[in-house]
Amino acid sequence: MGVYQPQDYVIYIGILLVLLALALKFLFNKIKIDKHFIIAISPYMIMAIAIRVLADVGFYERSKLWNITPGVYIVTFILAFFMLLIGFELEKRNIISYWKIPFVVGILSSIYFLVYLIPFFNYPLRMVVPLAMAAGITIGVYLLSPLFYKSIREFENTAILFGHLLDGCATFIAIDYYGFGEEHLLPLFLINLSGTALVMIPLKLILILVVIYLLDTLYKEEKKNFKEKEVTVFRYKFKVTTLMMHNFYLSIKVLIFILGFGPGFRNTLLPSLF
Repeated sequence: MGVYQPQDYVIYIGILLVLLALALKFLFNKIKIDKHFIIAISPYMIMAIAIRVLADVGFYERSKLWNITPGVYIVTFILAFFMLLIGFELEKRNIISYWKIPFVVGILSSIYFLVYLIPFFNYPLRMVVPLAMAAGITIGVYLLSPLFYKSIREFENTAILFGHLLDGCATFIAIDYYGFGEEHLLPLFLINLSGTALVMIPLKLILILVVIYLLDTLYKEEKKNFKEKEVTVFRYKFKVTTLMMHNFYLSIKVLIFILGFGPGFRNTLLPSLF
């Protein structure tokens, strides 16, 4: 597994923006992003990482179309996208809450791929340490948050915090204790500069707290002055509603959560396999 190059980031950011635009146009004008939405999509992240790790261990031949970056995330996004739309249609007919069907399908899909990983687990207890570290730090910040920023206790903010702390803790354990390498340019530079991957934990913590505060502040300011209006983008007219504005900010938070939890879960799994 090599180090990501600058052009890779450009391509992947472009794909993320396209997927976000599709979600805003076809999904986020129907469904409010809240804790139920995050619960519904979380299994798809686990499924994507399970598929990605199965490619890492050689169970699948590596293919950018569906089992490594970027294909694996596009495939799981499409599955989650359609399951959420189906859930929304069922909720409209008062059959079941929109998030339950996507959640169940995501859980079953995750289990299906995780079962194939079982024979590759040589050191399963190695998963415990980064999970315990991330959970412990998250709980500590949660309890102390009234002293500096109480809104950390909101579900989506706590989820973001845990996801990125899991990434930082798993990276630290994998690199410093099990000889793994870093794939991303900036973390690689910081780790080489400090001589230890432990630096990722406080950096992740500080960065995420700042990002959460800035997003919350921007959202509150925008909400205060917001008025629904019609806009035109490339000759396409659509109405920007209060729901869409709310979902835009929450979708950024969901994306930040995915960018932390996804790599964090993968980095937690890998040392238990080799």
